[in-house]
This record gives sequence, C-alpha cells and structure tokens, in this order.
Amino acid sequence: MGTNHRIHFGFLFHVNFYHADLGDTNDNKGFGRDLARIREILDIMAKANKEGQPVQAAWDFENDYTLGRILPSLGPDVVDGVKARLRERGDELLFSGRHANLFAGMTGKELNFALHFKSNDLGETSDALRAEGDIFTPSMIARLRKSGINTVLLGNSNVGPNALSTVSKELRKSPYETYNPSTYRHGNNSIVVVPYYTPADWIEEGSMTKFLTGLHEKQLSGEIEGDLFVLAGADVRSPWWEPMEIRSLFRKAAGTEGLAGFLRALRKLDFVAYNTPSGYLRDHAPVSEITFAGDVAEGRGSDLSSYSELPYDRLIWTRIERARIGSRIYNAERASDSLAERIRLLSASEFGPFSPAPEKDRFSEIERLSLDIQNIERKAINTKEMSMRTSGRQRLNNSAIGKHLYSRRKDEEERNSFIIMNASGQRTVSFQLAIDGGQCPKISTLVLECDECQIDSYTAVEMGKENGYVNTAFVVMKFAEAQNTYKIYYHFDRSDIPKEPHKPLIELRPEDHPVFHAEGAMKRLLEAQGKLKTKPEPPKEEQNPAVAERIAAMNNAKGAGKAARIAGVERESYVITSPGHKLKIVVGGTGASKGKIREVYFGDERIGDEQFLSSFVKSGDTVNEFTCEEVASAELAGRGDGVRITGTVHAKGEATPGKFTMQLIKTSALKGIDGVLVHMDVTYPDMENGAGALQEVAPFQISPQYRAGVAVIRKSFTGDVSDFPVSVFGKAVRGNENISSFNHQLTAGIVGAKGALSGLLLGIPRTVLGGLAVCPGRLTTDGEGQHLCLNPYGTYGTGKREYPSKSAGLMQKYADAAVNEKPANIAAGYSGVRERFCMCMAGFGGASPSENLIAELTAFCDGAIICGDETGVIHPFEGDNVRLPRTYKDVSIRPVKSADPAELKAIKAELSKFLNHRRK
Repeated sequence: MGTNHRIHFGFLFHVNFYHADLGDTNDNKGFGRDLARIREILDIMAKANKEGQPVQAAWDFENDYTLGRILPSLGPDVVDGVKARLRERGDELLFSGRHANLFAGMTGKELNFALHFKSNDLGETSDALRAEGDIFTPSMIARLRKSGINTVLLGNSNVGPNALSTVSKELRKSPYETYNPSTYRHGNNSIVVVPYYTPADWIEEGSMTKFLTGLHEKQLSGEIEGDLFVLAGADVRSPWWEPMEIRSLFRKAAGTEGLAGFLRALRKLDFVAYNTPSGYLRDHAPVSEITFAGDVAEGRGSDLSSYSELPYDRLIWTRIERARIGSRIYNAERASDSLAERIRLLSASEFGPFSPAPEKDRFSEIERLSLDIQNIERKAINTKEMSMRTSGRQRLNNSAIGKHLYSRRKDEEERNSFIIMNASGQRTVSFQLAIDGGQCPKISTLVLECDECQIDSYTAVEMGKENGYVNTAFVVMKFAEAQNTYKIYYHFDRSDIPKEPHKPLIELRPEDHPVFHAEGAMKRLLEAQGKLKTKPEPPKEEQNPAVAERIAAMNNAKGAGKAARIAGVERESYVITSPGHKLKIVVGGTGASKGKIREVYFGDERIGDEQFLSSFVKSGDTVNEFTCEEVASAELAGRGDGVRITGTVHAKGEATPGKFTMQLIKTSALKGIDGVLVHMDVTYPDMENGAGALQEVAPFQISPQYRAGVAVIRKSFTGDVSDFPVSVFGKAVRGNENISSFNHQLTAGIVGAKGALSGLLLGIPRTVLGGLAVCPGRLTTDGEGQHLCLNPYGTYGTGKREYPSKSAGLMQKYADAAVNEKPANIAAGYSGVRERFCMCMAGFGGASPSENLIAELTAFCDGAIICGDETGVIHPFEGDNVRLPRTYKDVSIRPVKSADPAELKAIKAELSKFLNHRRK
C-alpha cells in the first residue's frame, strides 16, 4: 500500500511582456495586463507563504525586453519580489534564452551561442528549459545536453493548445505516467521532459480537491505505486489564474476561483507537498518514454503553424538564411559576423502568432535588423573574396572590360564573370542572380560558361522582370568536379539581332598581309569583308540507311512538335521526367486536364493521379482552383525541357484577382538528385476592399497516392533528417485520424512524404524563399487508407483537432472563448501578396532516402554564394521574393478582444451543470 506516497504540486509562470501585435505602453495596448497580473500573482503567493503554506513556483522570463527594458523602470518591485522568492522560498528560475529564443529553428552554432547565457538579472538559471511557445525539436537534444540543459518542460493538458497531448499517447497510459517526468528519446540522444498542465485538467474532474484526492486514493490502493508531480503552468496574463465566475447555486463553483482559490484548496490536503521541476527530479527518475520524431509547439494550433506559415515570416526568415549560409565561407576562420544579431532575430515573439504582420513599429525594427544581418554577411563575403583574390591561391581576378548590351560571345579579355563559392562541397549548386536592367530581354539569352571546370549542365529560369527585361534568375548547375570556387563567364546570346555591317577604318587586302591563317578578331574581320575563304566541308561519310531513316523520323517528330508550338497548336500532353527517368509527370495540354497533372510515376509505381497537384484558394467557404489560361513549353536558359502554365487566381469576394506562372522542368543539372525542377510565381487576390477573406491558400498542394504506412519526412536546422508516421495523431487522440491542418515538420530545405515502397521529397532553396516550417499537412482517413496532402508555401488556415478532454469538449469550448487568444487568420495574410519560389521534386525507393540523395539535395537547398563583378551586369540577388502590400507595414495595434458576453454566459451555464454533476 502506498501510504507514504505523496502528490507534489508546483506552479509554472511564463513572463514575456513583448507582444508583436501590441505596443510598448503600460495599458491594454501594450504590456499593462502582464504587469498587473504578475504583481497580483506575487501578492497571492506571498500571502500563502506568510500563512505557513510553503508553495513554490518555477519562473520563465523573457530577458532582453521584459527584464532588460520594462521591469527596471516600471516594475522594480516585481524584480525584487521574484528575487526574494528565489532566495527565500526555493522557487526555480528556468532557462529560456535572451529574447524568447526560437531554439528549434537554430543551427548548431547558433544553438551553442544562444545556450551560453545561463544567467539573467534575476540570477543563475537551472538546467531546465522552457522554450517560448513550447517550440521544441528532438533534433536539438544532443546540443541541449552538451550545453548543460538536462530537462525540458512541455505542455500536456487535456485542453489545447499544447505541445504533447495530440502527438504522444505515452503520457496517458496511466496517471502515474501522466504526472511524472518522461524521457524524450530521439535516436541515440535523450532528455528528461517534465509535462505541465493547466487548471482545466482538475476543473474537468469537478474541482481541484476532487482531482487530487482521487489521485491520492489510487496511491493508497496501490494502483499508483509512487509519487506524482502536478505542475500547473500558464502565462502570467492567462485568465486561468483569475476567478472563472462560474456559480453553483449562490456561490462560486469550487475549483474555479483562480490562483487564490487553488491555494486554499491545496492548504486542506495533507498529502500534498510543494516542489519545483528540478526539486522533484532530485529524487524522482522518469517513468515513461516519448519517441515522437516530429517537431512540437503550443502556438494557437498545437503545432508550428502560428510561427511559420505567413508570407511575412518567409520574408524575414529568408534574410536569416542568406546570412547564416553566407557565413559558411569563412566559418572555419572565425564566428559569423552576424551571429549575435541573428540570435536576437531568432525569437518566437517576432514570428507569431499574428496575421498578416506585426504592429508597424515592431515590423520596422525587425525589418531593419533582418536587412542589417544580410548586409553584414555580404560585407564579410566580399572581404573573403577579395582576400582569396589577392592571396594568389585562387584565380578569381575578374577582368571584364565593361558592360555589353546584348553581347555575343566575347574574347577572353572582354568576358564578364562572377564567382561561385561552393560551401557544400557537392557538384550540384544553385543560386539566384540579379541582372541589371536592359540586359536580358529573355531568359533564353543568358549563357553561362566555365573554363576551369566543365559544366555538365545548367538550367536558369526567370524569377522576375522589370520594364520588359529579366532582372533576376534562379540557376541550378552541375559541374564535372566538386570545387570550392568556380569562375563563371557569362554573356547574352542575341544571335537573332541582325549584325550591323562592319566598316573598318583601314581596308585590308589578302596580298597586303599574310592573314590566311588568321584567328580570333582578325579572322572575324576578314570574314565580314568576304576576303577570307572558308574551308571546304569534309566529305560526309555514308550512313546506314536504317539509322538514317530513324534519325529522320525523330527529327520530323521533334520538328512537328516545334512547329506546333510556333503555330500556337496545343499539345495533348507534356511528359516531364527526372534525368534518370524514374520520376515521370504527365501534364495535360488540352481539354479538361489542361494545365493539370494527370498522373505521376516513380519507377513502375503510380504515385499520383489527377488529384496529385492542386492549386487553389478558399474564401467564403468556396474553393477556387487556379484558372489555367495557357500551356506552353517551359522558358529557360541552358539545357532542359518542360511545361509552362499561366493563368489567373480568383477568390470569392475579391477586390482584384491574382495571377500565376508555374513551370515543371526536366534538367540534367539535377542528375545527382534525379528530380524535377519546379518554378512558381504567384500573386494572390487582393481582398482588402472586397467582400470576403481568404481561409486557405495552396499554390502547390501535392497528394501522393500513399495509403498505408504514410510518414512525413523533414530536415531540422541542425541537419537531422527523420520521419514520423501520420497515424500518430489518431493514436494519440481518437478523432484525429482526420486533421484539417498540422505542421510538425521543420523545413531546413527538405520535407516530404513516404509510403510503403517509395517516397517523395521537396527540396526548398533556403536563400530564395525559406522558412521555419513552410509545408503544412492535411490528413484524411477512409476505407482506402490514409490520404496525406502537403502544402508548401501555403496554409490551411485555422486548423482544428481533438484533445483528450474529459468533459466532452466543454472545457475546450470555454478555453477557446475565455482563455485562449483568438487564432489569427493566417490565410488572410496572403491577400495581395506576391511570392516567387523554386523547388526540386525528387523520388526515392525503399524505406528512406539515401545519404547521397540527401547530400545532393541539401546542396541544392542550401545554395551557393555568389560574388559579382563590380563592372559586370550580374550580381548576387539580395532582394526579396516576397512582395507584401504596403498596408502590411502599417498595421496598427490590435488590443486583445474580450469574449462575447452572451456566448460566454451560455458556456458558463453549461459548465456549471457539468461541474454539479461531477461533484455528485
């Protein structure tokens, strides 16, 4: 019998006065509620201590803004009060980083730097981490442990949103496992997790007294063989700490009186001990194990969607990616020049939750900081390139004479060039170029060459135009050998322009100079004058008649296709294959399937039908697919072939329609990856002055025909590639076999899905359009099996999922109405936005992608570093591939809306009846 077993109880208070959608004032438009609530909490806790109740708490503070700027001037009493508790009452100060750090989105070096700060103005922190928004990835466990962080706190309440309850069933097998530490295991690494809960968990039982007494009775009966630790946690501004004003007859319902009422109930229970996470772990080991390989967060949807699915998020994140990847070219010599500034920018508070963008002053500051880190690294890159050029170790001296409008192939001394710095060490490189205006009327005129290393193949696609000329291009290139640097010569092939007659100043005759063997410029001069005879062509060898007939047939077929394109005749279909022909995509060119993928094969396996690709927006509960207007051959430079689809984007209630261009291209530059290049340029409908709002956005939703054993693959920012089965949702909580939106997959370049026999990967160039987690998913389950959709660069809006409620969802309804901040409409943040992006879609066979495929695809995603020629017309692209409406930079403060009184009154009446029934 467990007569000596006790229930340890503790409180967790999260303190962050910085809100991206609010201001810097001590009122409802700023941090006024936060300051008032923490003072009240400190008073309630102090009163309980003075009355002999040894209650303890764990505190998690945002440091730079809250402790560094606001509290020293407006709340010194708060600082003194927390310090006194830490010193006299045994409270715990948790580690949380400098500015609500987004640890899950950091690289290894960024993590090492961010985890270095183990103290703040309140004192030394413990070895327990509570990350902002509970954003956590198992991929960083090894880094955490190496830095001395041995424990992580994650939410696991019956009521959402929270990090664990919808992805892990391990903590709900028994009360003993629910209310005890667990081991989070990922590969060979592990860390201790202390789950925390909200007052909803004991309110659902009827009251705190009934909840704790019921647990203790199970201890006494032997059903629970050990101690328990109930950690109640929430933001200091959370209404959970306030009275719920739910009445039973003529008095407040027990267990709903807020923090003061919770402490009064605890005082009457002699089996309760007070503790902190680290205090409990001194004498208690983990009793269960978590193995979820995805990434978790609380957010407003129990996942990463609140922090990663807005175009604004990608605008800022892409600049971070350019800075961090740019620093790789000199990271062996010293730390990144922008490292400290990047850590400041990598804050969960700067990326959500809000829509369409943060408050205007916040936006201005984060935009300034993100541009600064990009400029800092470009300066460091240029310095590195100059040192390499002058050191003599590399032939990097650009010797271009000047800019050449519509230049044909120039002599060696006249050719412009730029330098590729290949930090990945692979033969595949990708990059985005900026091209001066008036130079490149069509992307097909761009010619790239390398004298020092053979280019096996390259493909360039237009990313933007200005005044009729291409001003930026994305290039993927494959070299014969992997080198650290490549010098690329370029010109614009305008052979279609008639040559001007050349009139030399001096008329030369063959008899005047021995120039019959002239080469280079002199040879071209004499040929232009018609004074140099061309060499006769060698006699043609006789060809096998059968071979000649076959070649003629092939040429006729190719000519017919070309003639059809020239004549404007529509082709019935386009077949785009990967270089190795394993991945095959068939696109309709006419009829109902015009501009739509009809089927997709990987090897002999059919992995997609006409539902494989969907492009749509949803507004007013109406789904509008992108309207295809024209299908033609792809437009590109270099080698490649494919299809180009253009059309319009409409939405119900729009003020102005949008438009799109999509290209699917076969290029031998992706031979090592065996993938297909995807290019997209989309402008979404402007809804600002319309009669509706966007609800879902899907520019390139893919739905592979995997039905059993379906899993999502993702790559973390520390380089870990892992996968998790989508069946985990339904196993964790019944009813989640169908989820309208989930986002537990970081996108450090690679994301994808796999089935029983094969898989499909999307490679996302991080410096073109990157993001923390840019590919949400959707899951439906029926008699045929699991249907998974992946939506890169889109959003499914406000997703809903089931939680393990014990009140048939009633407490969830109350929490959504009175406690949880209203979910921001992420899709509304796409109104009037233009985004340009490229991807590589690649297949693989077997249970997982090979290391070689991951390495080559990573090189494509991470991209190369470009150093342009000051006198040339091509430069590194440092602009933005996201264009936000001007109004997004002028968003005013949006005070938190209170619940609708009538709705809340009805919910409270329902809850009162439920609680009365529970207490009987």
